[in-house]
Amino acid sequence: MVCPRKLESNNRKSAGITNIINSVAKTSSSTTMKFDANLRLQINRWNERPSKKIDHLYSSDPVLKAIHERMLTKSKFMTSEVTLVTAYFNLGKLNKGRKFGIGPGYTPEKYKRWMSVFGRLDNPLVVFTDSHDIADMFYEMRAHFGDERTRIIKMNRTDLYSFSLAPRIKEVFSQPGYPAYDPNTVNENYSCVMHAKFELVAKVIKEELFNTRYVSWLDIGLFRAVVDEQYIFPVRLPHGFDPDKVSYSGQTVFDSSLSPYQIIVEDKAWVGGAMFLGRPEVLYVYTQDYLRAVEKLLDEGMMSTDQQVIYIMYQPIFPVKPRVEIQTYTTFSTDDWFYLGYSIKESWDYHLRKAVSMLKFLQYIL
Repeated sequence: MVCPRKLESNNRKSAGITNIINSVAKTSSSTTMKFDANLRLQINRWNERPSKKIDHLYSSDPVLKAIHERMLTKSKFMTSEVTLVTAYFNLGKLNKGRKFGIGPGYTPEKYKRWMSVFGRLDNPLVVFTDSHDIADMFYEMRAHFGDERTRIIKMNRTDLYSFSLAPRIKEVFSQPGYPAYDPNTVNENYSCVMHAKFELVAKVIKEELFNTRYVSWLDIGLFRAVVDEQYIFPVRLPHGFDPDKVSYSGQTVFDSSLSPYQIIVEDKAWVGGAMFLGRPEVLYVYTQDYLRAVEKLLDEGMMSTDQQVIYIMYQPIFPVKPRVEIQTYTTFSTDDWFYLGYSIKESWDYHLRKAVSMLKFLQYIL
């Protein structure tokens, strides 16, 4: 039998603890809201950095010179659209997207659901994959755009330079005490896929697999939040786009005091790697610098994903100096991983809503 006084005492204690928890929660929530609000008031000083010109490189790099000459002679016949480049190499289930270690993570089925959005992207598209099922899926969902809008390239991942790095990356990850962020610094093939983005964008540009004035990498899962929508939309140039820079979503304020190893140990990211966009000449130079940075880090016994490599390569102390600048799009909300893509879509949605409103008004008055 429970003593009523003891029960009442326990209830009071429980209520007291609950009040403390609620008070802390309210304080924490208030602090978080103030923190987020303060972040949004920050000025994006990074974009004040002047663009770097690459004209002098045309005489020393025959591949870049050929790219530039093609753009000079054929640009007037090209559209001002953005060619999208993406890829899917099946790595099985990945330990990502799990809350407190709970959930299935990123599965091939989840990626298939996300990639359905590509059936609604009204852009020229180049897709690389090692899966016949994925190739067939893209053929089917892109059929309404016409054959000239979609190029699907089936390839063996082992043919890529990026995947040839797997043994070296695995050796780095196997070092005693190396930070274990799964899959970033645990799964060498995941790291290879991240580096393949830059190799594949360079391949599209070098092999003239595009016929537009701009090119963009787009992760399969970037538009995951709108998979249930139905309408078609394009990816266009973002507002204020600088043609001499590479556009990214900015995730945090750039900290120039970090060492390469600190960025990896603390799994820090400056920009979100899911999307980058630029002119072909600028992107080609950027991809070559990125791959040089990957080689340098491997030589130094370090590696993670593209987000860490990018943060490292723009650090003042890093010996591989990037020859083009990055332009960031951000609200500094600590959750801007996909901001570039969604801000472009929101701009399209806004103009679409205005057009629909005007049509409704005209219908009303007529």
